[in-house]
This record gives sequence, C-alpha cells and structure tokens, in this order.
Amino acid sequence: MTLSSRLCALICVAIALIVSPRQATAQPQQAADSQQAIRQATLDFYVALNSELKGDSDPMATVWSHGSDVSNLSAYGGRATGWNEVMAGFRNAARHNLTGRIAPSQILVVVDREMGFSVCEESGDLRGSDNLPFKVSGRATNIFRLENGRWKLVHHHADPIAELSQR
Repeated sequence: MTLSSRLCALICVAIALIVSPRQATAQPQQAADSQQAIRQATLDFYVALNSELKGDSDPMATVWSHGSDVSNLSAYGGRATGWNEVMAGFRNAARHNLTGRIAPSQILVVVDREMGFSVCEESGDLRGSDNLPFKVSGRATNIFRLENGRWKLVHHHADPIAELSQR
C-alpha cells in the first residue's frame, strides 16, 4: 500500500469517526421532529373532525391524503375506501349538525421515514339535533404518510359509537 493510499484511508477513517457521532445525534432529533409532526397532524385531524361535527367537512380535505388507497373506519360504522368515498362519508356525517367536541388523549406516536401512526383515546360531550346531550369515548388509530413534506392521514379507525350511528 502506497503512502498516498494509506493517507487516503486514514482520512476516510477520520471523517467517518467525526461524522458518525453527528449523524447519531441528528437521527434522534429527526425522529423527535417527526414524532412531534405526527402528534400535530393527529391534533389537526381532531380540529377538522370537530368542524365536520358542526357541519363543515372542508377542513378534512387539508389533513387527508387524496389517494385511492386511503380508508376510514369511522365511529359512525361502515368502511370507506379511496378519497372520494372517504370524503363523501364526512360530508354525510356533517349533515348531522352535532354540537360539542371530541378530543384525543393519551396519544402514542410511532414514526418511520415515510409512514407513522398515532393511537389515542377519543372522548367528548356532544349534543344531537334533538338537543339531547350524550358522551362519546373510544379508541382510535390514525395512520399517516409523508407527502411532499407534510404528514397526511391515510387511514383512521375508531371504535364504533352507538349514539352516533343512531343519529
């Protein structure tokens, strides 16, 4: 091995030793940033959900992916597949004109490079068009995909809530 080959190898090893610790600290920071972004995307979904409960389903278009592979197993029951069907379900649900609010709690986030999910508990106090109050509570899973630098919902699964399907 020539002197220049040894010098090149030594420089490569030195660069690897210098760069590796920086990458090791950058990856946890990127993971933390992605976890926070998924957590925020989850909260954004519940803001859109509360708008939908009050009759305005348009904010759902902002938080959801518009792909043919999206799906929704909502608390109303049933299954919607593909963006058009998912959005039609939200528009139909918006016609119930509920008042009140549903909020997530105990949000757990898992994230990888381009996919992530949150699981949480949903609870709230709602009032139907009959003006009678009722409580809702259940579990939910929200799956997100990174699209053009933004986390978009590709699947939502909530426990069925009998009071919602009866309205």
